[in-house]
Amino acid sequence: MERQLASKRDTRRTLYACLLGLLCALLVSVDLAPVPTKAVEALWPHATGAVYIALEVLCSFPGREGSLLVVAFGLLLARPAATVYLGRDADRPRMRGASTWVVPALFALAMVFGRSFDVAGSAELVCGGISEGIKAALSFIGWLLLARIGIVYLFRLLDRARAAADAEPTGCGARPSPASRAAAFVFDRHPFALPAALLALAWLPCLIGYAPGLFMWDTGTQILQWFGHPNNASSYLNLIDPGTTILTQHHPPLTTALIGSCVQLGMALWGSENAGAFLFTCLQFTAVICSYAHALAALARIGCPRAARMAAFAFVLVVPVYSNYAVLITKDVLFAAALLLFVTQLVLLVRAQRTEGAAFGGRDIALLAASALGITLTRNGALAIAAAGIVPAALVCLRGSRRGEARTGARRGLRIALGTLGAAVAVNVALTGIVYPALGITPGSRREVLSIPFQQTARYVREHEGELSREERDAIGAVLDIDAIGVAYNPNKSDAVKNTFNEDATAEDLAAYFRVWASEFARDPVCYLEATAANYYAYFYAGHASSWSYTSDFSREVMDWEMLTPYFSFSAPDHPVVRALDGLCTLWRTAFQKLPLTTLTMQAALYCWGLIALTAYAAHTRQGRMAVVLAPMWAVLLITLIGPCNAATYFRYAYPLAVLVPFAFAYAVSGACAPGMAPADRPCAQGPQAPGATTPDAA
Repeated sequence: MERQLASKRDTRRTLYACLLGLLCALLVSVDLAPVPTKAVEALWPHATGAVYIALEVLCSFPGREGSLLVVAFGLLLARPAATVYLGRDADRPRMRGASTWVVPALFALAMVFGRSFDVAGSAELVCGGISEGIKAALSFIGWLLLARIGIVYLFRLLDRARAAADAEPTGCGARPSPASRAAAFVFDRHPFALPAALLALAWLPCLIGYAPGLFMWDTGTQILQWFGHPNNASSYLNLIDPGTTILTQHHPPLTTALIGSCVQLGMALWGSENAGAFLFTCLQFTAVICSYAHALAALARIGCPRAARMAAFAFVLVVPVYSNYAVLITKDVLFAAALLLFVTQLVLLVRAQRTEGAAFGGRDIALLAASALGITLTRNGALAIAAAGIVPAALVCLRGSRRGEARTGARRGLRIALGTLGAAVAVNVALTGIVYPALGITPGSRREVLSIPFQQTARYVREHEGELSREERDAIGAVLDIDAIGVAYNPNKSDAVKNTFNEDATAEDLAAYFRVWASEFARDPVCYLEATAANYYAYFYAGHASSWSYTSDFSREVMDWEMLTPYFSFSAPDHPVVRALDGLCTLWRTAFQKLPLTTLTMQAALYCWGLIALTAYAAHTRQGRMAVVLAPMWAVLLITLIGPCNAATYFRYAYPLAVLVPFAFAYAVSGACAPGMAPADRPCAQGPQAPGATTPDAA
C-alpha cells in the first residue's frame, strides 16, 4: 500500500514537473514584437475588443515550426523545475532567501525591457497597450521561473565547490591518476610559470596572425598625439600651449607615451613603425598573460580548489575575448591587467593579515602599490576604483585589529592598505595638478562625464522640438548645437551628440542648461528614462548578438585612416603563415560568436550578470571577504554606465569585468584554510599523502 502511494506521488510529481517545464519554456518563447493585423484577421476576420487582444496574445506564441523546440526545451526543464519548485522539505531551506527571487526578477525585467529596446528602441513593446502589457507579463513570468532555476543551481554548485575546498584531498591513501598528477604539476607545483607558458602557446596564433597588433581609432589617435600630428582628440580642445605639445588627457598620457614611444623606438632601431607597434603588442601580450598567471598562483596560495582554478584557466584559455584583446592596442587592456593584479593583491593582503602578515612581504607590497598606480594611470577616473577596493580591505584589517587573533598582522595590513591609497591619491594629484599642466598636457573635456544628460536632451529635442521656447533653445544652444543634436542622436552611442559640445561654455552656461534639463525632465520623465535605457540596455540584455568591432579587417581600415597615412605606413605582414593564422583565429572567434551557447561569452551581459550573481551569493552566504573583489568590479560597472557607448556597440567597456569574473568565481569558492596552503598541501587524516601533491610556488 505504501509503495503504491509513493508511486502515485512520484507520478504526480513527474507530471507536475513536466507541466511546469513546458509552461516555463512556452512563456519564455513569447514574441514581444508587434503582431500583424493580417495574422489576427486570418484567425477571426471581424475580431474586436477583448477578442482581438486575446488573439494578438495567442499569435505571439510559437507556431507549428517552433513547437517541437518548445516541447523539447520544456521537457529538459522538467527535472530542474521539480528540484527548485517541487523540492522536498529537506531541500527547501537552501533554496530560500531573497536573493534567489530578487536576482531572477531583475534578470526577467532586463530580458523583457531589453527585448523592447532592441526591437523598437523604446519601451513600447512593454507599455504600448493592453496586449503588449499582457505579453510582457507572460514573458516576465517565464524568464523569472527560468532564471530562478539557474540561480538556485548556481548557488548549489558554488556551495559544493566551497565544501570541497575544506574537504580532505581525494587522492589520500591512493595513487592519483596520470591526469591528476599532471594537473597537480601544472597548477600546484608551478602555478605561475606553466599556466603562463600554456596561455602564451595557445594564444601565439593571435599574436602572429594579427601582427603587428589590432588597431582601433584610439590607437591611431594616441600615436598621432605622441608625434605631435593633427588628430581628432586634440583638435576640439582649447590646448594649454599648442606650441609646446598637443598631448591631452582625453587618453591617459601614460598609455599614449607607452604606445608612442614603442612606435618611435621601432622607427629609430629598425626603421619600421610596424616593428614598433609589434614591440608594444608583445609587451602588452606578456603583461596580460602574467596577470592571469599571477591570479592563478595567488588562488593556489589562498587554498582555492584546483578544479576551480582549472575552470577559470580553461575559460580564459578558450574564449576568444581574452586572446583577441591581448593583442588589441588600447588602454583598456593594460587597465584590465593592472586591475586584475590589484584585486589579486588585495585578496592576498586580506588573507595575510590573519597570520600576522607573514605571507604578505615586500614584493607583495610593491605589486599592490604598482597595480594601484597602474589602474589610475591607465584609465581616467580610476582613482575611485582603487578606493573601492582598498576601503573594504582596510575595513577588514581594522576589524581584525580590534579583536581576536593576529592583531599585529591586521594593523600592518591596515597600514599597507591606507598607505597604498594615500600614495595613489598623491601621485594622481601631483600629475594632474602640477606635472601635466607644467608639460602643457591639456585636461580632457568636461563633456566626457555628461553623456547621460546630453543623450536625454537630444532625445527630448528630437521628440519635442516644436515645444521648446526661445529661452530653452538658447540655454541648450550655449552648450550643445541645438540644430544638430536631434538629427545626430544615436540611441546606442552619445559621441555624435557630445561632439557638438561647446568647449567655451562657461559655468553659468552649464548651470542654465541644467535648469532647462531639469524642467524638461519634469515634463517628460519617460523620454529621459528611455534615453538612458537605450544607451545602456545591452549591458544587461543577454539576447542581443553584439557585433565584434575589433577584427583584422577593421584594423587594416584604421591603418589606412586618412589622418594616419600621411605620416605612417602601418600594415599587416603579407606572409602566408600570417594570413593563415589570421583566418584561423577569425574562424575561432566567429564560431564562438555565432553558436547558440558560446555567443554569450562574447556579450557584456554575461559578465555583468556574473557580477550580480556573485554579489547575491556573497550576501546569501555572508562572505564579507568578497567585498575586496566585488567593490572594484561594481565601481568599474558604474563608471562604464556613465560612458558614451552601449555594450551592443563596443565590448571593450565591459572587458575589465570579463577579465575579473572567472577569477572572482574561483575566489568565491576558496576554502577557509590558512594562507599559503592549497588543498593538495593538506595532510591526510589517515595514511600517507598521495604522491604528486606538492607545495605551490609563490604567486
